[in-house]
Amino acid sequence: MVDYGAFPPEFNSARIYSGPGSGSFLAAASAWSALAAELNSAALSYDNVITSLNSEEWLGTASTAMAQAAAPYAAWLTTTAAQAEEAATQARTAAAAYETALASSVPPPLIAVNRTQVTQLQATNVLGQNTPLIAQLEAQYGEYWAQDAAAMYSYAGQSASATKVAQFQKAPEVTNPSGQATQSAAVTNATANSTATNTSKTLQALAQPATTTSTNATAATTTAATTTTDPLSEVWFLLTGQTSLPTNLGTLVNGYSPFAGLFYNTEGLPYFSTGMANTFTQIAKSVGAIGGAAPAAAKALPGLGGLGGMLGG
Repeated sequence: MVDYGAFPPEFNSARIYSGPGSGSFLAAASAWSALAAELNSAALSYDNVITSLNSEEWLGTASTAMAQAAAPYAAWLTTTAAQAEEAATQARTAAAAYETALASSVPPPLIAVNRTQVTQLQATNVLGQNTPLIAQLEAQYGEYWAQDAAAMYSYAGQSASATKVAQFQKAPEVTNPSGQATQSAAVTNATANSTATNTSKTLQALAQPATTTSTNATAATTTAATTTTDPLSEVWFLLTGQTSLPTNLGTLVNGYSPFAGLFYNTEGLPYFSTGMANTFTQIAKSVGAIGGAAPAAAKALPGLGGLGGMLGG
């Protein structure tokens, strides 16, 4: 600590009166108070958001992890806000200490007047007539000295106490330090997979024209082979409407089926009629319903001579 008692009052008073004053302390106190208010507001906002997300809008393990990660930061905001407000209080205390020291110090003009009077009295003290006044002024000067020293000692002690501010802590980490590296690895992996996918698609696209060309060539070969078939094949295609020769029984039946009704009506139906006639004739003969004229009548009809024999002719 500085030994202010060793300095004359001119020095101590001049220092306290010529300083910047308490305005800087008051400005600092105002700034610290504003910072404390902002930090308190931010802490309150964090608490509200965390509570809202964790209990109303976002549930699950991710929500819990978020709350656990953000809670220390919100607590740090609250603690730092309290420290900022404490710093504002300390700045106001320092300003008050300065004002007290200023009021307790002897104004420099008074000290100057004292010194001037002493000098004048000493100059005219030829016969010692000014000695009592000089002694009185010297006593006053001694009081000034003691007063300034006491004021500066008090101010030094108060300002030293007022400027002791708790050390501010660094904000805690709210994210995983390895998260950025993990994210970079994930992005790199995704980029690699995308590149591989694009390469595969490109190779498929390059291979597609060759496949198309091969298919077209096969179709052209089939068409050429079809157009150079023999006349019997052309007849088959014309009758069945098919574009290729049958390769198995099923294909043959499918080609024949549209004409089954026609073949039945033109060829099978007459034989069916003759068979029915023979059946009814035998029934009639057995019951005696057909007489001797029936064979003659049957012979008279073209194509039914056999029927006459069956009737007994």
